[in-house]
Amino acid sequence: MATAAHIDASPSGSDHAKSELADTVCPVSETRVQVPANAGESGEWGDWAILREPPPGAVVLDLTDVSFVDPFFLLRLRGFIDWHCFNGHEVRVTCPRRPSVRSYLARMHLSKDLPDICECDLEILEPDAKSAVLIPIRRLRSAGESEELEQELGALYTAHFTGGLARLAEPFTATVGEICDNATTHGRSAVGAAYVAAQRYSHSRCVLVIGDLGVGVPTHMRKAFPHLTDDGDAIREATKEGLSGTGDPQRGVGYQYVIDALKTSEVPYGELRIWSGNGRFRVEAFGGRQGRRRAWTVEHSTVGTWARLELRS
Repeated sequence: MATAAHIDASPSGSDHAKSELADTVCPVSETRVQVPANAGESGEWGDWAILREPPPGAVVLDLTDVSFVDPFFLLRLRGFIDWHCFNGHEVRVTCPRRPSVRSYLARMHLSKDLPDICECDLEILEPDAKSAVLIPIRRLRSAGESEELEQELGALYTAHFTGGLARLAEPFTATVGEICDNATTHGRSAVGAAYVAAQRYSHSRCVLVIGDLGVGVPTHMRKAFPHLTDDGDAIREATKEGLSGTGDPQRGVGYQYVIDALKTSEVPYGELRIWSGNGRFRVEAFGGRQGRRRAWTVEHSTVGTWARLELRS
């Protein structure tokens, strides 16, 4: 039995999937998800909707050919594992063939605290002082754990935010606090956790990713604003100041606060992207000025809410 692998629409805004990938037919009780080599590259990490309707039986997540992994795609891989295990499916992870990719997944703690019904022989390595890993995959189960993470950022800045990257510390902190709060407070994930990870590239660029397996922004918004039937419209409204699915005018500043931080910090370049349900959102900032800001709707749905922030000095 084979099922079609759903692909997210391109982050560049295409409303159509680039291609349809078929799962390999395995024994009747097993579904193999073959991840293509370029799925973790910058042009593809937003295209893979790996959180799908649970198939019957076990799931094999085959990463054999993967050649590069963006932090966002990494978080989605962990979400895929936890979501399928939560739905009662045994998951077996086939690790990447390339040693460098295996090492990256090990340092980013993909296999740390995996569910008992997941089989993965990937080791866990602690990042060293020279590592580009800012935050290995971390599961947050409450607002208190989000606050604890914020408090730890001081030591992280001292170790990693130097030179041109130092000016990114403030918007980075704002993003961690606000988006983690959104994930743990509004996500209501049955899986019981939000996810966060971060990485720097040289001394001028860093990427922060946060996600949850909850109800998603569109569903949450429609509880207070039932007229927002289109998921793209729901995300567009959710990213405006003062709009919240709680109906409380004192809430709903999270995403806009992040966008404002991108502008007030005057970083040369900042980008925030959001995936939730069938909605997508993207905004850029250049040296204190907001660039294009848009939300749109795609065919295939993403479970929960996932955000990616990129900053460059």
